[in-house]
Amino acid sequence: MDHDEFIKRVKSHIKTPTKEMEEQLAEFEKMCSYISGQYDQDESFQNLEKHLEEIEKDQKENNRIFYMALPPSVFTTVSQHLKKNNYPKNGIVRLIVCLLAPMVVDVC
Repeated sequence: MDHDEFIKRVKSHIKTPTKEMEEQLAEFEKMCSYISGQYDQDESFQNLEKHLEEIEKDQKENNRIFYMALPPSVFTTVSQHLKKNNYPKNGIVRLIVCLLAPMVVDVC
């Protein structure tokens, strides 16, 4: 997925019935970024850290929220890599966790 596809997905279910809401969504879109990487490689999380540091370069505190919508099979791996590579030294971290359960199909 590239940045444009990411933005398309972010906006896909957001309704903007007014001009003001369209403008707010456009401002929100400018704040969004997407960094592609592998779930199990430090290098991917180090690239994310470089990106975050660039965004936060003028801030005294680096408070971060990670939204993790992941299948349970990779949750622990991603959590460990985030903690190792992406927790700020001067700020707080909050995780929003949404575990994606595998789809179960009952066939008779």
